[in-house]
Amino acid sequence: MKKFNVKSGLCGFMAGVTVMCAVPAVAKDIQTTISVAYKNIKIYADGNLVNTSDSNEAFIYNGTTYLPVRAVGEAFNKAVNWDGKNSAVYIGAQPASMEQPTVLLEDLDYFNKSGISFETCDDGGKDNVGVQHSTGVAIRGRTGEITYLLNGKYRMFKGTVGLCYSGRDTEDYEHGIKIYGDGKLLYSSPSFTGGVKPEDFNIDITGVLELKIEKTGNDRNNSGPLQILQIYDAGFYA
Repeated sequence: MKKFNVKSGLCGFMAGVTVMCAVPAVAKDIQTTISVAYKNIKIYADGNLVNTSDSNEAFIYNGTTYLPVRAVGEAFNKAVNWDGKNSAVYIGAQPASMEQPTVLLEDLDYFNKSGISFETCDDGGKDNVGVQHSTGVAIRGRTGEITYLLNGKYRMFKGTVGLCYSGRDTEDYEHGIKIYGDGKLLYSSPSFTGGVKPEDFNIDITGVLELKIEKTGNDRNNSGPLQILQIYDAGFYA
């Protein structure tokens, strides 16, 4: 019989979850020390023994056997993901909002560019409605294009495009982007000027070999800002 703290022991040792266990929802963390029994319990999935380590083995508590979710899930070829922010475990499919990009736009090397460049995001990633983004690039230049060679490796390109926070009062210049896949227009953004909110985009790029991002603009007095349109949280997903 072993004793350990439920929060620091049970959650860490089982990625925060168990199978065959109902736990009431609580609004705050609760810590309790419990006694559990380890009896070298073996787990079989479709007749095959599931490999578990000493720190990830089944145990018995109050007459109920608790199983390591990750080991069991992977035994059935199901990915197991822990969402620490929301204290949730996903077996198999997970919400699109949790999916991480294979590569970020800012980390992908370009093939060719003309007239524009991508630089560090202005205002620390804060857009014109005050939303803070974790990643992003600022498009420097009034008009131009940047081309990437994807070679059919990705299925989706998504992110958010809009003005930076310090450019929220822009009136004399309209900004926008167009995204092409192998010469075909896949996405055209609104014309961004003061008062226009950022827009999310989610583009199917399955099989696309070459992707081009074009910056468009209409400068009414030829003195508009060069680095005010941003692409936030943009990434490619395999």
